[in-house]
Amino acid sequence: MKDNVWFTYKARIQAHKRLEWLDFHSQMLLVWYAILSTILGVVVIRYTDVLGPNTDIMATVLSVALLGVSLAVTNRDFRGRAMAMRRNYLQLQKLYNELSAGAPPTLDQTNRYNDLLAESENHNEIDDRVARVFSSSLSSRQPTWFESISAIYWLGLRFLLTALLYALPLAAGLCAWYFK
Repeated sequence: MKDNVWFTYKARIQAHKRLEWLDFHSQMLLVWYAILSTILGVVVIRYTDVLGPNTDIMATVLSVALLGVSLAVTNRDFRGRAMAMRRNYLQLQKLYNELSAGAPPTLDQTNRYNDLLAESENHNEIDDRVARVFSSSLSSRQPTWFESISAIYWLGLRFLLTALLYALPLAAGLCAWYFK
């Protein structure tokens, strides 16, 4: 059981990191898009065709899309979920520290572990993989070659998609201005 608690603890730490990443970047992207939308709105007052003859339509669509995305992001509650995950992994760490290396767990410890599992949303499979791939103190459940590659691929893809979301409005604006 001590291994189960440890792996759950490590995966929940990774889930907390993932949710914090999503919270930070979703908020920053909303601010970034709002700034660009405001700049576009101000520029369109003076130069109505700055991005071509449909600049007003593009600005309106951007504003409405920004409103919809901001509502969707708010409803995902990444920050609240990350805080709940943190509370959960801290309780798992406390339970892990109470478990003796050679002694079997008590009924109370087993029940506490089950309660902690039910108390929080479950981590994703990728959280477990990333935690195992980047953990320096594994004794069992060594990640396979496939799990290592998929964890690294997932982290790289997450970074790439986030960077693309930051660059997308600039690229779209430059393309619209260039091809007007």
